Amino acid sequence: MTERRVWQRAEALRRLGGDEELLRELCQIFLEESPKLLQKLRQAVVYGDPEAALQAAHCLKGELSYLGAGKASQIARQLQDMADDKDLSQAAEKLAFLERELANLHCAMKDSAGMLR
Repeated sequence: MTERRVWQRAEALRRLGGDEELLRELCQIFLEESPKLLQKLRQAVVYGDPEAALQAAHCLKGELSYLGAGKASQIARQLQDMADDKDLSQAAEKLAFLERELANLHCAMKDSAGMLR
């Protein structure tokens, strides 16, 4: 999967005023924190907890959107909407898609110039 499809790095960099160092820092934070949010979302779906799912999906959606990961952000938004409707019956399937997108995004970020220090 190409970086452009998973992650629009140039868009994220533009939002940060071209600050490469800040982008690296934000990506590092995302790489460290997103697995924790994903785990919270996974647990919420397994236990049928729409409030916890709403919170985790909302946080992921915002971070993904800001970083230019449109497809993953869209999936997180769908999960947020499901949780807001208190209907997690289809959430496991969407969560599987989100997990794949996040795995691809993590690889794209790590492979991007300057992300591996």
